[in-house]
Amino acid sequence: MEQVLFCRHCGELLNHQWFHCPWCGHEVVHHRPDWETVVDDSLGRIEESEQQGRILRLDHLAVRLDALESELDAFLDEGRKINSRNN
Repeated sequence: MEQVLFCRHCGELLNHQWFHCPWCGHEVVHHRPDWETVVDDSLGRIEESEQQGRILRLDHLAVRLDALESELDAFLDEGRKINSRNN
């Protein structure tokens, strides 16, 4: 039975004779890790990717919040100017 390998870095299917992944360049690991290690590694990469996505979304929301705060400050300043002219 021919051994099937996947790159531990990018997940591409590899030929068992290769020493480096032709897609990402990482060294090919030729030992067979246990399923727990494979699952943990895969889930770890997924979790890291999701965390990076959450950080990007939070950064985007922070920028939007800053813009809204600036607009609110300008609106309130204009309202104060109108009130001071009327009094």
